[in-house]
Amino acid sequence: MEITLHKSQDKVLDSKARFIGVVSGIRGGKTTIGAIWLLQQIQADYQAGRFGDYLICAPTNKILDQSTLPKFKEYFPSDWGIWKEQKSYFELAWKRPGSQEPCRIFVRSLDEPDSIEGMECLAAWVDECGKIKQQGWINVQGRLSVTQGRAILTTTPYAVNWFYRDIVARATAGDKDYELVTWASADNPAFPKEEFDRAKRTLPKAIFERRYLGQFTRLEGLVYPEFDETEHVVDQFDIPANWVRFGGLDFGKSNPNAILCIAEDPDTKIFYVYREFYQSETLLKTISQFLHNQDLAYVYADTQAAQLIMELNRFYGNRNVRPADKAKDTGIPRIRTLLAENRLKFFKGMTPRTVDEILEYHYAAPDSDGFNNDKTVDKNNHAMDALRYAFSRPISGLYLNHVGAARGKQRKQYSKRAFILDPHTGY
Repeated sequence: MEITLHKSQDKVLDSKARFIGVVSGIRGGKTTIGAIWLLQQIQADYQAGRFGDYLICAPTNKILDQSTLPKFKEYFPSDWGIWKEQKSYFELAWKRPGSQEPCRIFVRSLDEPDSIEGMECLAAWVDECGKIKQQGWINVQGRLSVTQGRAILTTTPYAVNWFYRDIVARATAGDKDYELVTWASADNPAFPKEEFDRAKRTLPKAIFERRYLGQFTRLEGLVYPEFDETEHVVDQFDIPANWVRFGGLDFGKSNPNAILCIAEDPDTKIFYVYREFYQSETLLKTISQFLHNQDLAYVYADTQAAQLIMELNRFYGNRNVRPADKAKDTGIPRIRTLLAENRLKFFKGMTPRTVDEILEYHYAAPDSDGFNNDKTVDKNNHAMDALRYAFSRPISGLYLNHVGAARGKQRKQYSKRAFILDPHTGY
């Protein structure tokens, strides 16, 4: 089969880096080069006498079925092996040395990152990697660790997330294990210039730059424009026992349940988000156990889940889960003020989903009359809701147990911290 590649695609095939990030505008040919790169890698391994398994993965089965897998099948040589539909892998025509077991190319969705556990691979192709969870990429690296295998990661920019930090930033900084190759949709000679010009004329600038130029551009209308990853994401440290710890909880069903654990430095009045819980389809018992283990003074939760709050307190013995003030015009201004004053920090490595969300959390585009009524886009915002709930009410102090004067019983008393620390944030 004769294939004509454009110059940016040629650059991908020429790369000697172990991990290659490929970022392009839509229909730029990144999926094509991902398939061809993996086939070239398999051929090179075969010629060098290296035999083993390979991995193709994407964020969802839908993307695999509609794009990734059909493109790979288009270029897969018929004499190399056969596709096993029921087992979701290609069975290659050659076998492992000293074994009758055939080499395979596994095809997996990373909507559940642990679905690739137990594999050992010589190379991997991660398509539309900007949509997968960071744990998915961590697991892919694990499958390549023993063989020190290579990987190509193809995507359109969706968010300034782990892919930007782990691949783009490292390649840009000169790490020899990483290389970044980028191009615009129009760099593909097959892409219509008229369509490119129309998109440039009609789309919001940030959206056009992401989808057609392949650039990591921060969205317009961010809810927290004050957030700066270099300032607000800090190294972990042991939190002193005397610091107040509290949390925010956003319940989910098919969506993730999100819990943020926060501690306050009593001297600097800086708040540290030091841990996150972010899981879908979770039992209430699991949430309760997590809260018990964190020993939080109180947790503010979504008031729409009053029944769940009651069950946590009454049946699971948490007793510290309280209804939040859901008004966005209360929580959001407080968080923005804390960020502007550099009084809200996030632990590096412990709050990855929270950081990803805060970088993308934005307001809806205005309607035809130019209004959006400060409506946020309610997508991938579960940690953001938990953060807002945590800061939704002024701190009224912690209850301390002490021996009462009458009958020697313990009673609740507000601590000396029972006041508003800051007139702007309410903390």
